Amino acid sequence: MRKIFGYIRINKMDLTFREFDNYKSFYCGMCKVLKRDYTELSRLSINYDITFLILILSSLYKPHSKIYSERCIVNPVKKKPHIENEFTEYAAAMNILLTYGKLDDNVRDRGSLLDKMGKFMYRKSYNIALSKYPEKASKINSCLDELYKLEKENSQSIDKTSNTFGEIMREVFVYKDDKYSSLLGEIGFNIGKYIYIIDAFEDLDKDIKSGEYNPFVAYNDDREELRRRVERNLMICLSRVENAIDALDIKMNRRIIDNIIYSGVYLRFKKIVENKDIQSV
Repeated sequence: MRKIFGYIRINKMDLTFREFDNYKSFYCGMCKVLKRDYTELSRLSINYDITFLILILSSLYKPHSKIYSERCIVNPVKKKPHIENEFTEYAAAMNILLTYGKLDDNVRDRGSLLDKMGKFMYRKSYNIALSKYPEKASKINSCLDELYKLEKENSQSIDKTSNTFGEIMREVFVYKDDKYSSLLGEIGFNIGKYIYIIDAFEDLDKDIKSGEYNPFVAYNDDREELRRRVERNLMICLSRVENAIDALDIKMNRRIIDNIIYSGVYLRFKKIVENKDIQSV
């Protein structure tokens, strides 16, 4: 399985200080939950892609949130704001399930001592998350197995592989079966599809050199056609995410959400596809 996280981020330069602090407070809140409910080690897997999940769910459902300020090892001098609510806990569990799935995939792929140690050290956290969300874990693992099968078959269908990862993220974004589940699933599916495609495109040269799986190897001698295809697919994914967010009529934290989709994600996408040095955070 390709790497999971790292593409759904803000453009800090286009946010006010207050908006940036609010966004970071969701990130810091999840960090605290990972330490408290799982293990210190689990905090290493924290990422901004899952922070986006907390932001979307919190802005839509508007749960009661605990807001406080604390120092941490990253900021030992100045206290930083933290936000915790039911979605912080949920997102932390999903983060653990996805991280463990990636570690398990690494063991199946390479089986190095480092991969085996990582999987062993995350096992306790995984069991906790599994006990909380067994149905989610079962569906995620089923999709991970299907994705592993496609990659081992050296599938050159980017639709099959990216759609499978999209289904994983659909499951993650659908918190419960209610009137919002279809649109949240649409957001998750297209976020997952987007992540898989852009990661495969960015890592093509590295994967060819190392001999690792990449669905775009057939385009090695036609990079311009690959660039056009990737750009077209990514724009479709982002458009569908935008439409689903608009349909949910989210107003809380809307400027931050729009910043992520229209600025942070878009700038990173253009930087990778066009190979230009565009600043994004």
